[in-house]
Amino acid sequence: MKVSEKDRVLLGIGTGVLLASSLRVFVAGAYSSLEKTFFYGANFPSALGIVLFVIAAFLVGKISRKAGAAVMVAYALASLLTDATEYTHLIAALAIPVALALVKELDVKYLAIGLVADLSLRVLAVGGEPIDFLHTRVLLAVLVLLGAFALWKEAGTLKKPGFGLYAFAALIELGLIYPNAVLRYSGVTVYYLPQFVAHSFVIALAILAGPYLAKKPGIASLLLVLGAAALFVKPLGLLGLPLALASSMALLENAKGSRFGVIGSVYLFLVATLALGAYVGRDIGLPFMEDNLEALILAASVIYALASYGGSAEVRLPNAKEIAGSLLGPAVVSIIVLALFNAGPTYVEAKKDVLIWSYNVHQGFGPYQGAFNGYELISLLKEQKPDIWAAQEVVGGMIGNGYQDVPLMISAYLGYAYEYKPAVEGTYGIAVFSHWHMKTESELNLESVGQARPAQKVTIDELGLILVNVHMGLSPEERAMQAEELLKFTESEPVAQIIAGDTNAEPDEKAIAILTRDYYDAFEERPPYTFNWGNIDIENIDYILLKKDWPAKVKDYGCLCDVEVSDHRPIWAIIELP
Repeated sequence: MKVSEKDRVLLGIGTGVLLASSLRVFVAGAYSSLEKTFFYGANFPSALGIVLFVIAAFLVGKISRKAGAAVMVAYALASLLTDATEYTHLIAALAIPVALALVKELDVKYLAIGLVADLSLRVLAVGGEPIDFLHTRVLLAVLVLLGAFALWKEAGTLKKPGFGLYAFAALIELGLIYPNAVLRYSGVTVYYLPQFVAHSFVIALAILAGPYLAKKPGIASLLLVLGAAALFVKPLGLLGLPLALASSMALLENAKGSRFGVIGSVYLFLVATLALGAYVGRDIGLPFMEDNLEALILAASVIYALASYGGSAEVRLPNAKEIAGSLLGPAVVSIIVLALFNAGPTYVEAKKDVLIWSYNVHQGFGPYQGAFNGYELISLLKEQKPDIWAAQEVVGGMIGNGYQDVPLMISAYLGYAYEYKPAVEGTYGIAVFSHWHMKTESELNLESVGQARPAQKVTIDELGLILVNVHMGLSPEERAMQAEELLKFTESEPVAQIIAGDTNAEPDEKAIAILTRDYYDAFEERPPYTFNWGNIDIENIDYILLKKDWPAKVKDYGCLCDVEVSDHRPIWAIIELP
């Protein structure tokens, strides 16, 4: 049966969106469910998604195209119904091999159109995960369903993808196709919507330029490795990673000829695990990986280049109409988001009574089922309107949670300025948000036994206020050590009047006794809890502390203990400034 050009375009769009989305959801859901197993002993779904993924990689070359279309439909409908990745990642585990099977037979230019379509959805979600927001969720499902419709009309079985295609998937899942990840990997910690939109076009052009490099695979391989190596010189990553992305697209046709797809699926899982180790390596038995994501991206680039080695494959180049059509999507959504959302901070005049929050947002996840919490977080902040928010576990483009960019979303939707202190890899840490001009005075990672634990000291200019935001460790001994270091940090010039954050320490613990030598708790009476996971793990560990000799007054305080946007609860205090 001859396939029409229209159906090839629809299949390419559906495949690109399916591949990028299912990779994000699979890693996020597996990470969330395994974390729940580790902390709370929950045995389902735990590692089931990983098992299903390897089985699907083995079977994909034996299933019909209609069965592949059915998997696409299932993924689209699941994405439409819920963003609970602990469950939808089980379908994503089946969808990834199907998507790669389609990549094997599609011209690269059609896949490029699909990846740019996924990028457009990311822009429309202003850096959030598309399935977290209704408008982008619907569009994502429609694009995948259109691809499924085109596939359903074709007879025959799917082709089995080999190691090279899984190596390609591993490489793009390391963040090369996400503008916020590229920006933050390259050392840009604070930016706003216009910069994100502009770099999205750089990524789109890199994707579409790939086929033009395909006739020189040797040069493409060299540029791939050099582009990845640019990450070791932070600002150069802004150019190096788009170059690496274009080169990876150029080598894709050569990668289609490789075999050993099941080994490839295991390799993809291992790469994702090592990438998570770059953030929490000491907590999951991979201490050698901590803060070494650059080395992993370089190694994955070398492996993909080797897997793609061997001759020059024939590649159909996109014509001017196809390029223009592909860029129309990001152009239109860019105009929409720049018109509807805040292009930068909206500043207000100084005030006497200031509402201060401390709130750990759980890496962009809700407390249960691995559901993304960007939409819920924005709704909560829009309703409560804190003046200053000290936030912990803030993700700016991390593999474990769909490459969400929480600072960008908050600034775009609500007009907050922010100061971001990544603990590792530029994409996971703490942040202070406000509607006043701010500057970071100093920052550090506290001495830690487990994962990196950051602290930042921020001046809020119009208020003459200096605040320290902190996220401390998991063991009492570690926290006591960190409290001593934190106290020295806060009392070094300029001295902070407020410490806010997730200390992980109960009120009667040594760490709190150390901090309250010179600071006092804004809460005369502690709330019943500030952390609650399903009434199984209940803790009182988040604080707003004020300098004892600072003549400010606590007018009111409280905890939004019924809010379940995160596993923590927002705590707040209204401070009358002197």
